[in-house]
Amino acid sequence: MTKIFVVTGSNKGIGYAIVKGLSEKVPNAVIYLTARNPSLGEASLAKIESESMGKQVAEVKFHQLDVTNDESCTRLAEYLKSTHGGLDVLVNNAGISGNYKDLYIPLDPIDKEAEEVLGVNYYGTKRITNALLPLIRPGGRIVNLCSLMGVMDGSGYMAKSGAYGEKYKQKFKSPQISVNDVDKFVEDYIRLTKEEARTGQPKRKQEDFLEGPWAAYSVSKAADIAFTIALSKAVKEKNITVNGCCPGYVATDINNHSGPLTTDQGAETPIYLATELGLPNGNFFSERKVVPWP
Repeated sequence: MTKIFVVTGSNKGIGYAIVKGLSEKVPNAVIYLTARNPSLGEASLAKIESESMGKQVAEVKFHQLDVTNDESCTRLAEYLKSTHGGLDVLVNNAGISGNYKDLYIPLDPIDKEAEEVLGVNYYGTKRITNALLPLIRPGGRIVNLCSLMGVMDGSGYMAKSGAYGEKYKQKFKSPQISVNDVDKFVEDYIRLTKEEARTGQPKRKQEDFLEGPWAAYSVSKAADIAFTIALSKAVKEKNITVNGCCPGYVATDINNHSGPLTTDQGAETPIYLATELGLPNGNFFSERKVVPWP
């Protein structure tokens, strides 16, 4: 049976490398490269075909997808159902970092940054997952691209925002963690940024949240890891494996291409989680190894 893969936000960067890597690794599969902008997506599709130089063993197709738009997510779901009857692997790669002058000088107010970054990185991941989850066949997988910046003790690279208080760390250590808990975490952060912007008071710090540069991105990635773990519990009986991973500090648009790793290197762990047999369920990986969290 032909396996169907969908990679979100894959017209460039790590997502593009994931699609290209899967197309050269998984025989007789169909890999969907997705992007908000159809012209950029089609150009990337042509680029993959030229760069692979005959090494492709799977077919790559393009489909428009904006993870922040309900109708776009629904259109993709309907297309996959009518064309293939479902899918096997969803790789949630789409994400943004916020608007920065350089790596540590944000250009947007904290409340605007929070809504935009979490709107894509968390709510976008959740939206497309909810749209496609009913179509994922038994034995299928969901791979969420997260980050070591989502580790809640503040030990990840570029950890300029510090650590969370114990309140949130203890909440996410609970075996009963749910998607509702993650929603509340994200809603609290957005609410506090609005209060802080309005009053000038350090509301986030007072409520055990991060503050400072990259705080919204770090919160979004903590939420993505928590969502991964909560979702893995919810779909366990459906025989669907859900894992998250940090691709590494990869040179991409998100960090002004300052990372030491190439996009091909960044794609290695997501591809591993999408294809390797016998993987555990509900974990956060870095360099193909489970990383303790939170």
